[in-house]
Formats: sequence, structure tokens, C-alpha cells
Amino acid sequence: MKKKALLFLFSITFLLVRAQEQPAAYAVSDEYTLWNFQKGDTAYVFADVAYVRENADTKSKLVDSLQEGAMVVINSEGYNGSTIRGFYAPWHKINFIKNNVKKEGFIWLGLLALNSIRNQEGEQFIYGFKKFRSSTENSPSYYDAEIKVFDREKNVIARASYQAEVNDQTGTETKILGGMGLKNIKNIHRSAFLGEACGIATQYYYFAWTGQELIHFPSKMSVSDAGVFYYDETILFPSEHKGDPTMIYKKIVEGENIDDNLDEPNYKETKSQKKYTWDGKTLSELIEMR
Repeated sequence: MKKKALLFLFSITFLLVRAQEQPAAYAVSDEYTLWNFQKGDTAYVFADVAYVRENADTKSKLVDSLQEGAMVVINSEGYNGSTIRGFYAPWHKINFIKNNVKKEGFIWLGLLALNSIRNQEGEQFIYGFKKFRSSTENSPSYYDAEIKVFDREKNVIARASYQAEVNDQTGTETKILGGMGLKNIKNIHRSAFLGEACGIATQYYYFAWTGQELIHFPSKMSVSDAGVFYYDETILFPSEHKGDPTMIYKKIVEGENIDDNLDEPNYKETKSQKKYTWDGKTLSELIEMR
């Protein structure tokens, strides 16, 4: 009987030790993220350096580190969300190749680029979040965001920071435009944060690419609340307005329902515009005296 009791205690101890060695149970993150990666998707490291861990936790054993621009493949749904750098994101299991060796581990989603696109020359543009800044009495909340450009050899050749006013948007998309009729501009990179519900703005951020430098161009937004109001901005480049090749226009239309009937609103519309000039090197806003 004594031997059986000792054997039982030994078995319990062994199982407890084994349990501690096993990864903690992964809690599936069911919160929507702007990244919206699915299993099998390709993603790119946005952070200067990203740590890959054995399990979905910042305290887990370090598997490896990846440099900005490194390619990974998403190999799981999101698990165990963490708040790092001021914002929440889940973890994903990934596969990657480093030094010709295939490896796997977990990465916190906030370290990956939101999106990636290449121009005709093969230069790669990615953008992502560095940190979340909470609102204050003087300013709304925003993300410290950055766009990076890589050459064909995966070297960073340009970067530019900006404030992304992202709040409750449900997706993001990216597009590469041509020079749009502007002198010394190879491409214009446009990133969008999409608001698909009433009162949630869609934000567009434009960066002109000269081949050596990223230049922050005017942004635009649109937002509406059915039967109450709408606000829409449109950017017109020279190839679109067909006028002065140095001019960029931002057209603004605001509509406010002046009737109590939300089903058949009667909008009072106001139009305005902003003007910008590009001399081939510098962007300036023209202020009209009234």
C-alpha cells in the first residue's frame, strides 16, 4: 500500500512538472483588428526589430528576432491579445525563413506592417503603428505611424512619420498611384483606414515618392451619419484637374440636414476648397486673403 501511495505521488508530481513544461492554453482573440490576417497570408515585419517567441506571451522564451521588412507567413488565428506600445493586438503563430532555415514561433501582431505594396520598379512600401497616443484636452487620440520604403535588396531607403487618426475603423487598404502630373514625383502612396459605419470616418494619407524621399502630401477624409450630415474631401492632382501642373486642390463638401425628417432629409450644402502648390521640391498651402 505504501509503495502504491509513493507511486501515485510520483505520478502526480511528474504530471505537474510536465504540465508546467507545456505551453499555456491559447485563448482565441475574437476582437477585430485592422490587420485582419488569415491563415496562409504573407506579412512583413514593420518594427525595426521584432521578437518571435515560443508561446503567445511577452514572457515566453525567445525563438529568434527579425529585422524590418522580413517576410513571415501567418500560420494560425489570433491568440492571447496583449496591450503593448499603448494599443491592443493578438498574437499569431508564424513561419519564416532565416539563414536558409525554416523556423516558427509566435509574434505580436502590432510588430507587423498593416499592408504592403510594390511599385513597378519593385520598391516595396509598408506602413504600420509605432505607438498609440491617448486623447488630451487639446488633441484627439492618434497613432504614431510610419511608412517605409525598401529597395529590391530589402534595404530601407526612406521613411516618414505621421499621425494617423484611427478610431473604430474596420479595415485598411493601400494603393500606388503614378506621378499624377507632378514634377519630380515617381509615385504617390495612398493608405486608407476605412470607416464602414455611420459616424466613423474613412481617412486617406498620401505620400509622394521622389525616388529618394517621401513627402507628406495633403490627406483627406469622408464621414457621414445617415439623415443627419455628410462631409467629403476630394484631392485633385494635375492629371485629374487638367489645369496648372503645379497645383493640387482639396475640394470639401459639407451637408447638414435642416429638416427633422431623417427618412427624407433636406441637406443644406456648403462647398469650399484648399489649394496647394508643388514646385518640384516643396509643397506649400496657398492661403487666400478675404
